[in-house]
Amino acid sequence: MQDGSGPVPKVGDKLVVHYSGCLASTGRCFDSSRARGHAMTFMVGTGRVIKGWDTLLLEAQKGVHFKMFVTAQDAYGAKGSPPSVPPNADLVFDVEVLAINETLVQERIRYTRELEELKRLAADEEFLAGAKAAAAASSKAERKAQAASSSSKKRKHDNSSSCSESVDSSSDSGSSGARAKKEKKKREKDKKDRKKESKKKHKKEKKPKKEKKNTTTGEPRHWTKVALPCVARGV
Repeated sequence: MQDGSGPVPKVGDKLVVHYSGCLASTGRCFDSSRARGHAMTFMVGTGRVIKGWDTLLLEAQKGVHFKMFVTAQDAYGAKGSPPSVPPNADLVFDVEVLAINETLVQERIRYTRELEELKRLAADEEFLAGAKAAAAASSKAERKAQAASSSSKKRKHDNSSSCSESVDSSSDSGSSGARAKKEKKKREKDKKDRKKESKKKHKKEKKPKKEKKNTTTGEPRHWTKVALPCVARGV
């Protein structure tokens, strides 16, 4: 806030003010001369504005910047000011007194400056909007490039995985083939060994056994002597 200087206005003097009005209950602003870009001009104390303004601004000096609280009775009362101000609403105003009894020349100069400021603000907004659009487009292009790069890397990874799986598969098939050959040779060897053992056993069973003879008589050991009875012969 800021103090003013010089004499205070009298009833009927022309004031030039910048202001913004908000609801005391919620803080929501419903009107602002700064947002429009043009200061407000009125005759103070003549009922051109709400009662609170006519009363409080008669004590304001040029250059003063302050906040003033206006009750609903001194503002828009029970009717309110639809749709911006509800009934029985207390208000808070941020007010800056720019001039008292401004001349026409001064008013023209001020108005020209306000127009130039509006044009500058519009150009700034347009520039900011263009910058935001360019940033958004650049960000979109960057995301698209990143997505394409990620997709390319994924394809390369998939191809690499596929080649690796193919090599692993061929390696597995080669090793399994070698194992199969080794097992086959082992089975054939076992089969040959079994055949050899079978032939040896068969020959052994087929060969007759030699009978052992008695060392004293020269007769086979399984022979036995039998005593024959003597028969008397006739003379």
